[in-house]
Amino acid sequence: MRNNSIPQEIKMETYDDILEISGKFGRYQWRTYFFVCIALMQASMLTFSQVFIGATADFWCRGSKFETDACLSESLSVADCERLKKVAVCINHNFTFYEEEDELRGYVDTMQCQNDWVFDHTVHKSTFTEEWGLVCDNSAMPNILQSIYLAGLLFGCIVFGTMADRFGRSKTFKICLLCEVVFTLLSALSPNPIIFGIIRFCVGASVYGLTLVVFVTATEMVLPTTRVYVGVTVWGFFSLGFFILSVLGKFISSWRLFIVATAAPFLLMAPSIWYFEESPRWLITQRRFNDADRIIRRIAKTNGRTVPTDYILEIRESKEETSSVAFWDAIRNPVLRIYFLNLIFNWFVQSFVYYGLSLSTSNLGFNVFVAFCISGAVEMPAHAFSVVSMKYLGRRISTGGIMILGGLVCFATILSPPGFLRVTFAMIGKFAISASYDNVYILTAEIFPTPIRSRCVGTCSVAARVGGIVAPLILVLETVWASLPLVLFASSSVLAGLLVFFLPETKGRLMPDTIEDSLNLRKPLRSDNDNTEKM
Repeated sequence: MRNNSIPQEIKMETYDDILEISGKFGRYQWRTYFFVCIALMQASMLTFSQVFIGATADFWCRGSKFETDACLSESLSVADCERLKKVAVCINHNFTFYEEEDELRGYVDTMQCQNDWVFDHTVHKSTFTEEWGLVCDNSAMPNILQSIYLAGLLFGCIVFGTMADRFGRSKTFKICLLCEVVFTLLSALSPNPIIFGIIRFCVGASVYGLTLVVFVTATEMVLPTTRVYVGVTVWGFFSLGFFILSVLGKFISSWRLFIVATAAPFLLMAPSIWYFEESPRWLITQRRFNDADRIIRRIAKTNGRTVPTDYILEIRESKEETSSVAFWDAIRNPVLRIYFLNLIFNWFVQSFVYYGLSLSTSNLGFNVFVAFCISGAVEMPAHAFSVVSMKYLGRRISTGGIMILGGLVCFATILSPPGFLRVTFAMIGKFAISASYDNVYILTAEIFPTPIRSRCVGTCSVAARVGGIVAPLILVLETVWASLPLVLFASSSVLAGLLVFFLPETKGRLMPDTIEDSLNLRKPLRSDNDNTEKM
């Protein structure tokens, strides 16, 4: 029988040493990984659900002359009636036809729609846009509601990132999960756009709070040998949400039932209330050694391993020699401050270019369901490429190189003629920016020490959200020069890619727990001191 016990003389001073004996990636890690994947899939579904529930279908004034039999009596064909009917969008066109010199002529009187609107249900059977009449004078409201949701993401980045570092990953996770469930279901009962916007703000805050916490937890629970696989493959489940939304949008006609359906994955998350425990790595940095010992022993038991009886004393002794880490202490350090500002700019550019390319190449000539699937399909191989590139090229070369490639592809898009070639370059650009987005998540988590990791990732996420909001505004500059937005996307991507090379290489390194650990990332990695695969 295999002996899973560990010799007592093995020295353990860090949490990574503990992972070596309690199970590198055993049953406990797989269980936590499952909850992380479902949480990210859920986040994708809730973030992009408005693509379907808030879509604006073709519509025209109810009672339009061209939707009645009277249209045909004017000697017009059925096709002409259908075409003219959709001209009467916000203003009803009252055409009067007469014959003059054997030719059919006419004149038109216009008036505001008096009898509501009729919506084309060929694609979207039911949307809140139709139910609340968010067209014509109110046509900006769906975009405003989406901006409110993005504001919720910003709020979640700031509040829950701080909460996770101060009160722990587990408590923050459970609060965000509960809020996500309650507010998602409440949004399906919204009686008007104002209530819907308030609730969607709360949904956005809880979604990003949960996403942030589960990502940080996923990177903290594993060794460097598997950190990249875990930190990147979870985003494959985020892309999987695109496919699930497309299926739901195709077969669920009611927008309220659609929202309820997006809440279904919460059933898979229910056991996490009991099984998603606090991060021992965070507990150790908070000097809560007894709590960490209890969870570590539970991890070892779940993984079928045992740990030495007095290992926690070695951890305690090693940590007594280090000081606690405060967020502003780290930011006041000139080296970490430069890293932080560099990464803030990089996260801004990642989101700026990602949303810019997505919005400027959204018309692929397919229906909305197929186009949405393609949008997710492009990202799936990007996640796999991210893992391979970081494994063999390291963090800096892969992240910086891919961002520079994305910028060059944007320049190529400018020079290519409209059609298949331009769409191809656009998809390559989205592939590149999706892969580099994965990389920068990993790089950020590996640079900053554990006590402030969530807050640093959260602050960088705020910059990314700002980039996403700015991108649509930049597209307006097409009126100045058609290629100006792409020039800005391309140049910013290349600049951010070059700046990545000023960050430390973290491949194969242990997760830093102190400011000194983060500063030591600048030093070359000595193979004799490193007991991990160069991952």
